[in-house]
Amino acid sequence: MANAKFYLKDKNSNNETLILMFFNYNNKVFKYSTKTSVEPRNWNNKTCRVKQQSSHSLELNKQINKIADSIINIYHRMKTNDRVINNKILKEQLDVSLNRQDKEDFFAYMKLYIEQKNELRDTTKRDYLQTFATLKEFERNTSYLVSFETITLNFYNRLQKYMIKDLDHSLNTFGKRIKTIKSIMNYATEIGVNKNLEYQKKSFKVLSVKTNRIYLTIKEINKLKELHLSGAQAKTRDAFVLMCYLGLRFSDYNKINHNNISNGFLDITMHKTGERVSIPIHPYALEIIEAYNYILPQLSNTKLNKMIKKVCEYANIDDEVVDRGVVSKKYELVTCHTARRSFATNGYLSDVPIRDLMRITGHKKENTFLNYVQVKREVKLSRILEIYPTELKKVG
Repeated sequence: MANAKFYLKDKNSNNETLILMFFNYNNKVFKYSTKTSVEPRNWNNKTCRVKQQSSHSLELNKQINKIADSIINIYHRMKTNDRVINNKILKEQLDVSLNRQDKEDFFAYMKLYIEQKNELRDTTKRDYLQTFATLKEFERNTSYLVSFETITLNFYNRLQKYMIKDLDHSLNTFGKRIKTIKSIMNYATEIGVNKNLEYQKKSFKVLSVKTNRIYLTIKEINKLKELHLSGAQAKTRDAFVLMCYLGLRFSDYNKINHNNISNGFLDITMHKTGERVSIPIHPYALEIIEAYNYILPQLSNTKLNKMIKKVCEYANIDDEVVDRGVVSKKYELVTCHTARRSFATNGYLSDVPIRDLMRITGHKKENTFLNYVQVKREVKLSRILEIYPTELKKVG
């Protein structure tokens, strides 16, 4: 008698593992992937179903039952019609029944796209991999099957709700994921892999909101310099202040060594852009570098981001900052990237030519740079007002 049973691919796994169907018929076994995963602790070995108390058990078991019913119906129909039955034919018929036939696997395609696109920058590739991981988690946690055909407005709304409500991500992070998805869909459409064009609708848009991205003033940076610290806190402070003076990304900080410093300049190739830049070294920055004998402290991005907040708290960098209606202490918002923005903003406020700053920051467009520094217009106008105090009127 033909029957369908379901087992875990790896019942000893500590993470989610694939659920497989084993269909026994005519002394043969047809193995088929349900494309659904579950943690072994949430699987009932007796019933071969997901435990009722686990999340999404109703949806997952419904999908499993659908596969079981489909294969049984297919087998009996073919047997009744006296047709040849083998694993290949069963798979073809089951794919048709489950609407899986001749469809490119979205995740397999996305993974291949990332691997083969050699021109992708490391940061862009990281965005793609993060999107891949987010979609995998979304599919696993919501039981929404992600494919070229299911990337619709319904998918868009459900992903937005999942990321913002369940994961507590920002609207900008959701927007980045949608931007990546649209890029994948565009390319797949161009080469004929995808036929679903719902992602091109106006409502399927990349959302973003302008945030109040902070920077440290020269006075605040001096507060950090004056702190008496030791150990990891001192190394964190020194690394952060060094980036404030040189305008470096964290990915470029570790490149500083004796070989790329000469005649008062740091000559490096930017990790993100691949461009070669020469950065004038501030005397205090050189003092830090020499204090470590040109072998700077090796810190992880995560640890630096965590510790610099505490260091800034010690320095009383505690002004209140309002960002999208949330009030925070300034030190709570400081990250290693704050150093780079501080360099750009303080340089801009000190009347360093924008083009010179852009050569270091890597910005190609002036309006992008000005948005990056996020200095209010009134701040620069006040300097002009000092020159023409009686004649210049503030522009509304």
